[in-house]
Order: sequence, then structure tokens, then C-alpha cells
Amino acid sequence: CKVRFAMGCGSSKNAEDPASAPSSAPKAEGNAESMSTPAATSGTTEGLQSDDPEVLRRALSSAWSRGQHGPDVTAAESRLRASLKLPADWDLKVFCAGRRLEGGLGGRKESTVVAFHPQPPAVVKAMQSVLDGTYRKVYTRDRRGAPIPDRFVVKEVHRVLNDQVWREYEARREGVREACASKKAELPDGSHTVNHLSQSGGLSALPPLDPVVNEHWLFHGTTAEAAKGIAENDFRLDMSGSNAGTLYGKGIYLAENATKSDEYGEGPKGPASTGEEAEMGFEAPRPPPGPPPPLVRESYILVCRSTLGRVNYNDEQRPDPDRLQKSCLSGDYDSVLGDRLKLNRTFREIIVYNDDHVYPEYIVKYERIFFHERFAAVYKAMLDRSIAGRFKGPTKEETEVLQSMWQVYSMPNKGKISKSQLLDLLLAIYQPPDNEDEDLDATFKEWDRKGNGKIDWDDFLAEVTQRVNDKISCSGPERFADIYRGMLARSRGGRFDGPDVGERAVLRMVWYQYCQNQRSIDKQQLLLLLKAINQPPANEHSDLDETFKEIDTKNDGVIDLDEFMEEITQRVKDGIPA
Repeated sequence: CKVRFAMGCGSSKNAEDPASAPSSAPKAEGNAESMSTPAATSGTTEGLQSDDPEVLRRALSSAWSRGQHGPDVTAAESRLRASLKLPADWDLKVFCAGRRLEGGLGGRKESTVVAFHPQPPAVVKAMQSVLDGTYRKVYTRDRRGAPIPDRFVVKEVHRVLNDQVWREYEARREGVREACASKKAELPDGSHTVNHLSQSGGLSALPPLDPVVNEHWLFHGTTAEAAKGIAENDFRLDMSGSNAGTLYGKGIYLAENATKSDEYGEGPKGPASTGEEAEMGFEAPRPPPGPPPPLVRESYILVCRSTLGRVNYNDEQRPDPDRLQKSCLSGDYDSVLGDRLKLNRTFREIIVYNDDHVYPEYIVKYERIFFHERFAAVYKAMLDRSIAGRFKGPTKEETEVLQSMWQVYSMPNKGKISKSQLLDLLLAIYQPPDNEDEDLDATFKEWDRKGNGKIDWDDFLAEVTQRVNDKISCSGPERFADIYRGMLARSRGGRFDGPDVGERAVLRMVWYQYCQNQRSIDKQQLLLLLKAINQPPANEHSDLDETFKEIDTKNDGVIDLDEFMEEITQRVKDGIPA
């Protein structure tokens, strides 16, 4: 979904003239008022001297577009900033080139102007730092089976300039200031976000926070469409719980760890079942059985300015949401801190119950990086050299890449990996054990060369190097053909009852390679799979259509994993050679 903040929103032409905007740009919600009045379009002295903020804004935008400067323009800038109570560090040229949205909508009570300001490298660097610094590889049920990315790489950062939503936030912040006058308001142990930014020096790249009202930078995971809607029309409390659950009542859920907010970005949505994290140790539960959901690499996160005021700390396993909500709406608190980190070693969650406690300051577009994919690429490069007789161990660059990935991947277990993580690595290079229980135990012991019950960096590098020297394949198509031949041999010996656990695991990985992490395949992808076992149709046009229809037993125009497994099993039973 292409949204306006990702398309260079600073252009005054595109911002003010809907007809000139790219056809792919979605229209802002509300009515964008036309610039047909002379005062609004001419940039004349009369427009620049107007007391109407909207006329003044349009006159300034017109004046700047024509390169007009001088005392009249400077004076108009000051009057507009004062009239709309705009922050001193907002780029007025970007703001004036924004879109006018008429009337209240969502959490926004009145008309507004909204613009998206691309941020300089210093801010992008700070955002990358805070995403890295607050990363924790902990799985919760709200991931809905999707793998946890091993890093988030920032691609774009836009600052949201929305004058009406800002004024509502500032008014509420002043109200909290009065309530906090008699007692210092603070978040227990501070927030991981602000703590990291302070330690890394990134805090200075962002606008200042107000400690009196317990103001923090916090995350809110979202999609491209939802980020745009929140930026334009504020948070909507009537939508709370649609994505993040309501364990602590109907409010706006914020996080201090990027990994937690990523659960609610693009891709499978939480909450799963009750939305409750499993009560386990630091390494949280593995994803549920069955095929994983498709990998979605690009996502969005809001970095919000959040006034937390007086915090109601809660460490109950089953909190009373109504009581917590009332404690903030009609009690002595302004926000709730749900300490799931203490209870389940997952994450702390911060909740506010008034949309004016949060301002969506930044929209961050990022890419999810997955360790197993990068590991497979490095392994294949080494394997190619080994087959060619040129492998003398990992190169310096390969070692650095593997070590960098290892440090993140092994973080939950302090530099070591567990059996489930080893299985993930083996699946990435199509080398899983035949049985995920007994054989995985034996494989783990082989890798654990020190015999201390954990696989560390030295164990990992030594085993990977040995497998490359042994020329063990990491090719999905080759493994597919090998597995097919193995099942065929059992079938001919009357010992085939279907793919075993290990075979199904590899077939599933091969499937997702061919279908490019989607839920189904089309005809061309089916053709590639059939070629991998040397069973292409005689005619790649008419015969392929017939083959596709035969396999598509659900008659929905696509072939899913179940249909693929059934077809391969039937071909083995029919004795069709590879």
C-alpha cells in the first residue's frame, strides 16, 4: 500500500492540488478544500496580512512556491505559528504545503492541516539505534506463528505535522502538568526507549521531552494504511482491541520494545486466542505447529510522544480491565503500566485511555531481516566454493556476517542457542533431522562439541565449516528430489505410509521457497516444482492447465500446501519415478 508520506509529501503542488497528485496516492480522509480564492492562491500582500490562519497558510505556500521573501513573509510566518500554536521546530514550508482536512474525524475534533516531513540522517540514525537497542527476541502468541525478525532496518522516517491533533495533545499535556504539580510523576525504571536514546546520544536528535508530565517516546506497531489514518485523524479509542487485545481495557497500547510493536505491523495480526503470553521462561514458546504464515518484510511503526503522567503499576496475571480504565478516566492516574516482563519475561505494556495523551510524532518504515535467510545465502556461497575445490574456510567477510547474525540470534540465551533454534537453522539450509525429537537430540549433541548442553559460536562455526567441507547440500530442489526418491523407495518396498515428520518439514520449506512465502502457488510455480522431480507435463500450456485442475481439488484457482502434500503423496503411491 503506497501512502502519501512515502511519496515525497513536501511538494506544495501535489499537496494542495488533488488533480496533480500521483494517481496511486490515496486521498486524505475528509474534504481537501480547493485553492480557488484569490487571497489563498496569489500570495499577495492582502493574503499575507490576513488574520485567517487558513488564508495565511495558503498565501505563504503560494509566496514560497514563487520564491517570494521579505519582511511581509517573515511576519506572516510568525503570526501563523503563533495563531495555530505550532511547535518552534516544525518546518513551516512543509506544513503550509500540507493537505487541509475539513471537520472532525476519528479522534480529531476539528479541521486540520496534515503534512509528512521526511527526516534528516541524524533522526534516521536515532531511530535505527532505538530499534536496535530495544530489540528482544521473545515470542508471544500475538505473532500468530510468524517468525521473529532478527533485526529491523529503518528505510524511511517521516515526522507528522498535524496542527489540530497537536493542539489537542498539548492541551491535555498541560492538564496533566497541573495534576502532577504536587507529586513527581515517573515510569518505574524509565522507558527502554528513552533510556537507550539517552545512553546512545540519539535523544538530542529528537525534539525535547517534558519530564514534569512524564513524557516518553514509545512505539505503536501498525500498518501503512493505519499509520496514515492515525496521522491524519488521531488514534481512535473505538478501534482499540481490534489488533492488540484488551487485557488492560479499551485504550491505546504502547510499547518500549520494537519487537513487541512489530507484532502488530504488516502481516498476521494479534491477538491469538486470549492474547495472553504463555507463562514460560525467557525463551518464550515456539510458534504453533503447521505451516508458518507468509513472511512480510516491510512494515511500519509509530514513534509516539506520550504523556504518561501518574502511572498505575500493575503486575497481576489476570488484571481487572474495568478497574484499571476507571483509575485513569475518573481516578488518580493517567496511564497504566502492565508488567508482563516481570510476570512472563515477555514485555512491559503502557496503556492510556485518552487519545490526547499520545501524539503520533514519527512514522518509521522498516524492513524485517531474518537470520535463517542470510545464513542460507552464506552457506550456499561457501558450498559452491567447496564443490569447486576452492573452500579454505569462511572468508573474513563471511565470518563477520555470520558472527553479527549469531550475536542477535543467540541473544535470548546469552550467546548460545537451544534445540528449537538449531532446528530453525537446519531447516533454513534444508538439513533437518529425520525426527524432530530423537534425531534432533542426537544432532544437538554432535554440534555441542564442548558437551555443556549449549551450542556456542565456536561450536556453530566449526559444525557449519565441516558440513560445507562434507559438501552437504543446501538446495531446496535437490532436497525435494532426494526426499521424493526416498519416499518412492519405501513405497516400492511396501513401507510407505506418507511423508514422515522430517520429510514433511523439508517439503514445507521447499514449498515456501517456491510459493515465495505466500499461501498458495500458481501454474508457473507448479511447473517449477514438477521440474524439480523431473515430472513436467508433456506440454507446458494445455497439459499444465489439466495438471493444475487435477491438483486443485478445492477448485479455488490456486494450489495450497495441503493439496501439494496430497499430490506428492499420491504420486509416490502411484510409483511415478523422479
